[in-house]
Amino acid sequence: MTTLAATAPSSPRHSRRKRAATTVDRALRGGILGAAVAAVAWVLAGTLAVTVFLVLVVVTIAAAAFTVMKENAPLGLWAAIGVGWLVVMMERWAVQGHGGLWVAAAAWLGIVLGARRAGISKWSLPLLAYPVLCGVIVVLAGQDLAEPWGSSWLWVAAVLGPVVGARTLVQERPPKRPADKPPLTSRL
Repeated sequence: MTTLAATAPSSPRHSRRKRAATTVDRALRGGILGAAVAAVAWVLAGTLAVTVFLVLVVVTIAAAAFTVMKENAPLGLWAAIGVGWLVVMMERWAVQGHGGLWVAAAAWLGIVLGARRAGISKWSLPLLAYPVLCGVIVVLAGQDLAEPWGSSWLWVAAVLGPVVGARTLVQERPPKRPADKPPLTSRL
């Protein structure tokens, strides 16, 4: 029995660089997936909002015509139209005005979940809070947190950029040429 246990194949241990590259790749994949899902949801919400906007324009015109013809409009009709316009304006501010923030938040959530599923070490977990540090820097610089550089969409680059940089640092590099062999062009 002991000879069987001694000859059993053991799983090869990966280097730290290889494990870090795997973790960063999975975190980046999660971030891109989160950003893509949020961007699609943002586009669909915008499409729905435009549709509701057009319907509200038609309903408002019809209600105005009804009010002119009947000289008495039900208060409930105008209250419903007012609530509809309020919802459209709130959607315009919250979703369309801050679309980049929502997509960046989803990308960050994807990065955190991807890194956790890849088995990021516990001491590295606080490093995933880098968007909070970016937000602190923006606030200390006196910029608007919603549109710090003129567009909320730059938050997506601020969230995904460091992960792309980390991926560049930990990816496998091709081995260097041995020093004793000159390049092929000098041998000819």
